[in-house]
Amino acid sequence: MQYNKFERTIAYFLSKFPGLKLSIKKSYQKLNYMKYKKDYNYKSKYTITKISLDNKESYFGYYDKSPINETNEYIIFHSSNTDTKNLPNPNIAVDIVLYDVKSNKYQIIDKSFAYNWQQGSKMMWIDTYQFIYNVFEDNQYKSKIYDIKTNQFKIIDFPIYDTYKDKFAISLNFERLDIGRGDYAYKNKNIKIDWNDNKNDGLYFIDLEKNEKRLILSLQEVIEFNYKDSMKNAKHKFNHIMISPNGEKVMFMHRWFLENGRRLDTLLICDRDGKNLKVIADKGMVSHCYWYDNENIFGYLREFDGDKFYMININSLEKKVIGKNIIDKYGDGHPTIYKEKIVFDTYPDKARMLHLFMYDLKNNNLEELGKFFQSFDFYGETRCDLHPRFSFDGKKVFFDSVHEGKRYLYMMELGK
Repeated sequence: MQYNKFERTIAYFLSKFPGLKLSIKKSYQKLNYMKYKKDYNYKSKYTITKISLDNKESYFGYYDKSPINETNEYIIFHSSNTDTKNLPNPNIAVDIVLYDVKSNKYQIIDKSFAYNWQQGSKMMWIDTYQFIYNVFEDNQYKSKIYDIKTNQFKIIDFPIYDTYKDKFAISLNFERLDIGRGDYAYKNKNIKIDWNDNKNDGLYFIDLEKNEKRLILSLQEVIEFNYKDSMKNAKHKFNHIMISPNGEKVMFMHRWFLENGRRLDTLLICDRDGKNLKVIADKGMVSHCYWYDNENIFGYLREFDGDKFYMININSLEKKVIGKNIIDKYGDGHPTIYKEKIVFDTYPDKARMLHLFMYDLKNNNLEELGKFFQSFDFYGETRCDLHPRFSFDGKKVFFDSVHEGKRYLYMMELGK
């Protein structure tokens, strides 16, 4: 059973008091679990395959990238060398693994000390046979490009957040992400952030061909562009960078934290050189988004009709509610899109089940692909969101799950 609108309204009110919300939320969730718990750990009518090296815990990362390449020959993922119920240990690396689908062979390509449980090492394909991921080596955050055909590495002297093919990346300060919660941060250097200096940090353009980096948009510029009284004395960061399919635009969130820990969000876009900055959503809450195409963003955010999934045209700023009274009752989720199909997950319901859905934009049909149990052993920074991702041909959905009691990457065959 999902949490209802009244319960979500209470949660919204409590978000103004983060410490109080955290303690009340977990207690309330445990009470509901005792009442609604199921006698199964997952249900799905589709064939599901676990992807794991020697049955070690595995995962891919975020929902905006696919672990399988364009030809469906290779799958990349992280293999953990520690219990993922615990926080990531910057002294224990994850293995970077390549899985050959046809031969059913696993190969450890490398290891990385720059990772977290939510997004891993930002591993992603940059063309059919090359992928990139972040590492921490020689006391510096870097990234590596691995070429499957040549078995060669290319070192990039800077970490990446998102890439446009093998041409460029947009990045940020991963240590600065350790504010509020460190879900997406790297903590290897344990840098002391100067929160008063917003001029020398922000979005960075990484030239992957020339191995060069430059600051293209500072936090200070965005603060001044869209200033609000709540920003005074707040701690600021950028997060959730996504480059448009044609590589022309960059979507990102500006988040600032008040002294009581409360978080406020704005969604913005700019050109890939940091120019033509534009506010896209500015009602205080922006969650998970995805480029539908080069001119439209699909995302869960607060707008004229409340907290829902909206389609936003970046030119006209027209906003349309998507799936009203169909998908909005499930609350926030992580959406990934293939043509007119949207796959998204939910957070745990009262029985601690995470639901996986597919919504058809053309006929408004909603199909539940499966539901998967998550125990309280995985909570907060160690939680395991499903983070679903389509394969490039739309015939498979990959997701991370802990319904077997450990974190694993799974492949679901849609057969469509």
